[in-house]
Amino acid sequence: MTSSTGWIRVGVAGLVIALGASTLTGCKKQPYELELVGYDYTDRALLDFSVNGISGGNVFLSTKTSGGGKYACCILLDRSAHFPLDIEVGYMREALVASPSDRILEPADTRRLIARVQLRGPIPERPAFLEVHFFPDGHIDASLSGEEGPSPPRLKLDRRLPYVR
Repeated sequence: MTSSTGWIRVGVAGLVIALGASTLTGCKKQPYELELVGYDYTDRALLDFSVNGISGGNVFLSTKTSGGGKYACCILLDRSAHFPLDIEVGYMREALVASPSDRILEPADTRRLIARVQLRGPIPERPAFLEVHFFPDGHIDASLSGEEGPSPPRLKLDRRLPYVR
């Protein structure tokens, strides 16, 4: 990352880790504190999802009304951040299971997959969520949403169980 991309800081249990590089402006405003939430539009659950090393937990398959992930705290985003901003998304893939037989078509992938994703602006007036969307074609999008809550799922998909489409 270059100094023009700004700061993204991530905190868990009071630990704040600086990720990226920036010139310090002397601004003492508090960073935005964002909850991390995942959306899984793929054909298998995602395990050990993280952004810049901070865990977002497991992400089950999204439904028509739910993203599939729980909210995880906290990602701290410097108020002077410049977009687009690179983030690192990590995850593993659960087994691919046939429906309705429950026969395993592919075992769980124990390799940790890492993707560089661009978080694009704009920043909502009161940002509260960092959303990460996993699409069936393999691409991953990241976006910010406001305190009114995370956005609804972008794809309206059915699922049979949390880990079977």
